[in-house]
Amino acid sequence: MIKKILLPTDGSEHAAKTVRYATDLAKQMNASVEVMYAFQSSTLFRKRAAAMMEEYKQAMADDAKEIVEEVAEKLKAEGVQVSALVVEGPAAEAILRAAEESKPDLIVMGSRGEGGFTNMLLGGVAEHVVHYSTVPVLVVK
Repeated sequence: MIKKILLPTDGSEHAAKTVRYATDLAKQMNASVEVMYAFQSSTLFRKRAAAMMEEYKQAMADDAKEIVEEVAEKLKAEGVQVSALVVEGPAAEAILRAAEESKPDLIVMGSRGEGGFTNMLLGGVAEHVVHYSTVPVLVVK
């Protein structure tokens, strides 16, 4: 039985379709949903750039938080128990790490991303997660 769903998102239009699918599934199964977003910041090469990079990284984290909170509010409005998670790192690795830590029964993710500053849900990400995940993955086209 599915009691917990991990829902990676990137805030794109395609991800909205995935959110609707996960919402319906969660309602049918009376499952909770953990919405997550992964962002990746660049490596610093110069000390002078450190302050600017820290501001950039914080802006990325703030945008990511805004996206997961918006999705979480939609799920709450549908009566779904939800939590939100923002992770720094490459998307596929972050999704697998989140699955390992939160122990969902299912990962529901999009097959691709459409824009956004990280293009989180690219086909390669979904393929990587499907291949390496220890829990079932449902990929929404």
